[in-house]
Parts: sequence; structure tokens; C-alpha cells
Amino acid sequence: MLTIENKDRLIYALTLAIEAKFDASEWTKLAYEIDEVNAIEGHSRLIRSLNWSDPDYTQNVIEVLKQIGRKPEKLARIAEHINLADWLETRRSDLYNELYKNNDEPSHLLDENPLDTDTFDLTKQLRRIYSSLEEDPELALGTTKEMVETVLKTILSDKVDNLDDLDMPALIKAAQKHIKLIPDDVAEANKGNDTIKRTLSNLGQIVVGITELRNAYGTGHGKVKNESGLQPYHARLVVNAGVTLAKFLMEVSQDQNN
Repeated sequence: MLTIENKDRLIYALTLAIEAKFDASEWTKLAYEIDEVNAIEGHSRLIRSLNWSDPDYTQNVIEVLKQIGRKPEKLARIAEHINLADWLETRRSDLYNELYKNNDEPSHLLDENPLDTDTFDLTKQLRRIYSSLEEDPELALGTTKEMVETVLKTILSDKVDNLDDLDMPALIKAAQKHIKLIPDDVAEANKGNDTIKRTLSNLGQIVVGITELRNAYGTGHGKVKNESGLQPYHARLVVNAGVTLAKFLMEVSQDQNN
């Protein structure tokens, strides 16, 4: 997750990426995306210095970001909008480590993720979830549901047919049936396995709850960001439960595949 405590460093990183990526139309789209039209279009020199490659363009970018950064969450929205994490990871790893890796929120579930595929990048999903919790809890809910469902389907891909036809409760039942939750060599494995199955069943109910909340409030099914009244602390409960379940399933899968 992006850390915004050191606002000056974040502004510097955003400036580097914006200088590399933005033309005038990108500034216009950003202005309306984050509701900062006055700050961006009202700056007397920003677009002009960009179009004419004036040497004061960098300073103008910083001035605009400082003004917007009076609300630090707006800087986080800019970072998400321009995909700052990926840009820094490939071009300025020092800033990436400073802004994304050295903080308490998880940016990934496992150091070695066995479930990454060509079509699903778990790290990006988690980054999207945690960065949207405060500003868009509905988006966090929708992405959490998608993440858990994809983890389940990936783990079960060589064990169950017609996965796309299974809803979330059915996927949980399939995971209980086809994944060895306790190694055979653990003392009292059968008793422990029953306990883990009950726990997983309870977590499964949380996942069902994620689905119900997602359908009611979250993104997906043609929904856009809405004024549901859902608060970040509601989404945080569901998100953390979903991440816990996904982490457990991934660790079990990783252990069995080693």
C-alpha cells in the first residue's frame, strides 16, 4: 500500500512520473477524475509551460501537486490514476521501496506467490484494494470478492471441472473437499482437520458475506461508485477477512506444491 506520511517524497515521485507520462489532455482528464479542475486548469503556467517545454514546467507541476496535496488522499488518487507503483518499480526502485514497500499494510500475500498468472496479478489487486479503502469502499469490496474468487478457482483449476459455473459457497465447499488442510504427519491430524474445516467454513461465510455486500454496495454488475452510506471501517472488516482467507488458501497450496 502507498504510504503518504512523507508528502514531499510522494510529490517528488508523482512529478517524475507525470513529467514522463503526461500531455495536456492527461492533465485535463486528471482534473476531472479527482475533482481538482480549479487547481489544474486554473494554474496560469502549467499547461503553457508543458506545451512550450519551458524550464519552469517542473516547478509548476510541484506547485499544483502541493495545492492538491492539502488533502493527502488526493495525492493517493493521483498515484492510482497514473499507476505510479508500476512506473516507480521499473524506473526508480529506491522511491518504490520508500513509498510502497516499507510500510505496515500488505502489498502482497506471500514472498513467492504461486498463483500469479498471465491474467491475474495478485499484488496489483491488493494494491488496488487497500488504496481504495478510504476513498471508495465499494470498489474495495468488489475487488476483494474478485480476488478471493480468483484464488479459489486457481487453486482448484486442476481438481474441479466447470469452475465458472460455481458460485462462492460452492467454491468454498470444493476447497474443503479437494485441498488437504492438515498434513498427514501432524499428530491427531484427523481431529485437527475437522477443526480447520469448521474454521474454513466460518471463513466461507465471511466470503459469502463479501459476495452479498458486493452485490448490494460494491462495484460490478454495471454499478458505479455510489453513495451507499457504506463506511471505510465496514469495508476494512470485509477486506481483511477476505485477505486472511486468501492468504491461508495460498499458503496451503504453496506447501502442497513444494
